[in-house]
Amino acid sequence: MSKKGTSSFILQRASAVVLAPLSIWFLFELVSALTADYASARAWLSAPWNAALLGGFFIIGALHMRIGLAEIIVDYIHSWLKDVLLFINWLAALGLIAAAAGSIYTLSFAG
Repeated sequence: MSKKGTSSFILQRASAVVLAPLSIWFLFELVSALTADYASARAWLSAPWNAALLGGFFIIGALHMRIGLAEIIVDYIHSWLKDVLLFINWLAALGLIAAAAGSIYTLSFAG
């Protein structure tokens, strides 16, 4: 027995615990930024603390999504399509992380 299910379970719960305060922070900041213009939103994101927290929110959120969706795929898909969907799930998570990191970098540090 590989005990992969136990590590996935623990990682899923650990990422949920980390995501809970990050989600509250993100929602609070999002509501605060609803009336802000582009320049003030960019100034907010240029603060290293905010950029790091936003990056962490997207990275941990994408990994949490990947684990949860992988569990659904493994539980309900029992054909050759399972491997394809698991691969697409990894690509989607990596794509989300890359897009978020690139966007945060561009808005906060570049140009």
